Amino acid sequence: RLRAAAGTGIRPPDAFEIAFTDNPNLKPERSRSVEAGLTQALAGGAVQLEATAFANTYDDLIISVGRFRDASRYRTDNISNARARGLELGASWRGAGGLDIRASYTWLDTEILAVDLAGDAPPPFVVGDQLLRRPRHQASVNAGWTGSRASLFASAYLRGGTLDVEPSFGAFGGLFPNSGYRTTAAGGSVRLGRGLTAYARLDNLFNRAYEDVFGFPSPGRTAYLGVRVAAGR
Repeated sequence: RLRAAAGTGIRPPDAFEIAFTDNPNLKPERSRSVEAGLTQALAGGAVQLEATAFANTYDDLIISVGRFRDASRYRTDNISNARARGLELGASWRGAGGLDIRASYTWLDTEILAVDLAGDAPPPFVVGDQLLRRPRHQASVNAGWTGSRASLFASAYLRGGTLDVEPSFGAFGGLFPNSGYRTTAAGGSVRLGRGLTAYARLDNLFNRAYEDVFGFPSPGRTAYLGVRVAAGR
């Protein structure tokens, strides 16, 4: 199967951007997106391969213009720009006996562009910086088994490094690299009858220390145990 799509989007100015500026003519931020993909089934549908390429542009982003023009620090205007493009790959296999395996990989290239009428990027960025919290590489693998009364799963996720901001003061506090990480999870469930299902899940199986958002450590190894009750109609 071949597929393609294109679209546009807007983000209106928020209350802060409107209330604390001397520019009453703010317009919505705008984006344009295009993508094209291919899905190929093999082995009678047991194997499925997918690839999608995409490109996004972001125009009229709202920023403070005090450092670019003779204006107060609270003046904002639609002059910032950025772009993102990438490739998503996926594969899945559904075997006999309830076994299912899925894998995915995303390559993402993002860039801060120069503001309109100037050769610079909005401080503290420089032209060519990555967009915040957009990893260049991320991948996942998920395996599951489903039987007549029980199910099991295991998953692994890998995320590359990102550009992030100082957690207390945001971009005004500076930009910092946030290291990539790997994390895994596993679990399963058993139907006990009478509408009861016992389940267990273990996240961050190897107790990795990482911060998905810089300054906010994620939990270490965490276990969940419980029983679900299905109420009859």
